[in-house]
Amino acid sequence: MFTGIVELAEIEKIIPSETGWELWVQTPVIAPKVKLGDSVAIDGACLTVTQIAETSIQFFVSPESIQKTIIYSYVPKQKVNIELPLQPTSYLGGHYVLGHVDCVATVNTVIAGEKAWTLSINIPEEFLKYVVYKGSVAISGVSLTINQVIDHCIELCIIPATLEKTNLASLKLQSVVNIEFDILAKYTEQLLQKSK
Repeated sequence: MFTGIVELAEIEKIIPSETGWELWVQTPVIAPKVKLGDSVAIDGACLTVTQIAETSIQFFVSPESIQKTIIYSYVPKQKVNIELPLQPTSYLGGHYVLGHVDCVATVNTVIAGEKAWTLSINIPEEFLKYVVYKGSVAISGVSLTINQVIDHCIELCIIPATLEKTNLASLKLQSVVNIEFDILAKYTEQLLQKSK
């Protein structure tokens, strides 16, 4: 489980094979803290550590993860968001994020203001039921609050501190992002369906 409070890292290299990818991520701060088998979120997708170098971590990425997330678009030197899992004693600064990406979505608008950026993102129709005004959402692993819901779009305000510490500053019109909707909304839906 994660919180959506991330740090920046960089894709070092990608080694494709028939069974998936070996993905190397350069992260001098995180690499010394992990062990083989640990879960780490990369742009909100939970991956397992398969090898560790001095300043890099390797993950094996299955074909399903490549197909269902923005991992398919990764190239060397690309900035990514990285997060270690929540520890029992950790401060919960964002919201509960599982690292299970629900969908990939497209950036509809980017407005760079003096104090903050405003993003709007098109949400696939089948996921709109999980979107609420002032609710939480993880965009490429970053915990954000929904400012507005207009038709099929959510609007988000990105403050300078978030732009500085994440890869959201690289987003532009038609960029794709990983989205994980709030687990509380999904559990609520299940409970309501079972009570009918």
